[in-house]
Amino acid sequence: MNPSPDEHKQRTTAIFDLVADGYDHPALRLFPFCADRLVDAIKPKAGQKILDIGTGTGAVATALAQAVLPSGRVQAIDLAQNMIDRAVANVTKRGLANIDFHVMDAERLEFKSRYFDHVVASYVLFFCPDVEAALKEWRRVLKPGGTIVFTSFTDNAFEPLVSDLRQQLQRFGVEWPRGAFKRLASPQLCSELLTNAGFEDVSIRSEALGYHLASGEDWWQVLWNSGFRGLLEQLDSPQLAALRCAHLQAIAEHQDTNGLWLNAETLFCLGHRPAATPQ
Repeated sequence: MNPSPDEHKQRTTAIFDLVADGYDHPALRLFPFCADRLVDAIKPKAGQKILDIGTGTGAVATALAQAVLPSGRVQAIDLAQNMIDRAVANVTKRGLANIDFHVMDAERLEFKSRYFDHVVASYVLFFCPDVEAALKEWRRVLKPGGTIVFTSFTDNAFEPLVSDLRQQLQRFGVEWPRGAFKRLASPQLCSELLTNAGFEDVSIRSEALGYHLASGEDWWQVLWNSGFRGLLEQLDSPQLAALRCAHLQAIAEHQDTNGLWLNAETLFCLGHRPAATPQ
């Protein structure tokens, strides 16, 4: 039986609370890489107000906050309290004082309408049970003429590593979930979703983000400290050890003298709320 939307959110929140302490592992540097590109995509200006949805440990919020200094401000939300705690610690180290963090549901925003100049969501929309409702809610809080940008993984992302992981998990009876992290891998689908939610001037581009990991051990850190952890948690200790051994042995064939390539190909999906628009 498929979980209800609220159950899905509770499970997702629990996983990200679990991985928060390892989310800034160097093997997961794709998140700060993406943050820099999101700033380039929306070109924020000093004094603007920006909403960062699914902030995680604050990589995007930090980049945005620096871009809107001295008078701009970022509101950053996440459902996972441990992620928020980690983000607050990261921002405090950087001495930034223009970010506010909130535990909040991305589909039920507690902000007034027409408030933000930009809404940014990095690798989070595919976790929302109701993607259409989320986009309409994000449109609600945007000022007329404001910009939305979200990222999603393409079908090529994490291949061929993730295909082997899926095969190994199936050996242990772990089902690959419907609506997994590639549910928004189609540029056409993302364009249609934005258009149907009332955005205009929609553009979708793919960027070949990626980098070399030192070894399969670093790939395991990616799995252990990200949303993939939810699949691994379904195994008991002997099963997990067996899967880890078999999987790392299988993917070793993809390693070369530079290491193990982590393909993080990403769609950058951008749209604007019409300048003259009803509530």
